[in-house]
Amino acid sequence: MKFSFLIIFVNVFFINSLLLGQDESDWKLIKSCDNDIKAYVKKMPESKINRVKIETVIEASLSELVALLKDAENHHNWVFLNERSEIIDEESNFKWRYYGYTKTPWPVSDRDFYTDVWLNQNETDYSVTLTSHAIPDLFPVTKDCIRIPYIYSIWTLNPIGNGSVHILFELEVDVGGSIPTWLTNMAVTKGPVNTINGLIEELNTNKYKNFKLDYIKEM
Repeated sequence: MKFSFLIIFVNVFFINSLLLGQDESDWKLIKSCDNDIKAYVKKMPESKINRVKIETVIEASLSELVALLKDAENHHNWVFLNERSEIIDEESNFKWRYYGYTKTPWPVSDRDFYTDVWLNQNETDYSVTLTSHAIPDLFPVTKDCIRIPYIYSIWTLNPIGNGSVHILFELEVDVGGSIPTWLTNMAVTKGPVNTINGLIEELNTNKYKNFKLDYIKEM
């Protein structure tokens, strides 16, 4: 029973893809969906927690995608189990701090987390990356909530022409608390897939249609 709740809980952690020059053969394809979403996992030598990678191609502009990803107060509409989130400090268009709260079904305790987020755009291929890592000690832990101690993630948005963008999302997260690492690794891929599906559905509402950010260059 606890495992079923863990699968639901891990779904929320969509946040962000990490490329460190490692051999692509280390990735193991574990899920390929009908809508061209593919999920991979990799065992990390320096960690007991597996890294997950999700990729797909969607029709959207870079500005539309960045606007959606940065619209923290709307994340509850598409990030699975996200109850609330906000940007708590925006240093610039390219750096901010983010807070997220996850409402989980009993008996799993709610989680929350703070992250630093950096946005960069490559001047050559116009690809955009949003990199996040946890800052668990930024503020005291809320009662009846477990602070996520470790998150490292990157979204990579790579324009490929004809109005399409290749999305690559990598995530490594330690959810904290008493959930065993092996159990987390068994469940960790389902959540990001559900969140990518939510992202696509949210884009299809046209809420961000023709959105233009002056600090994002289109190919």
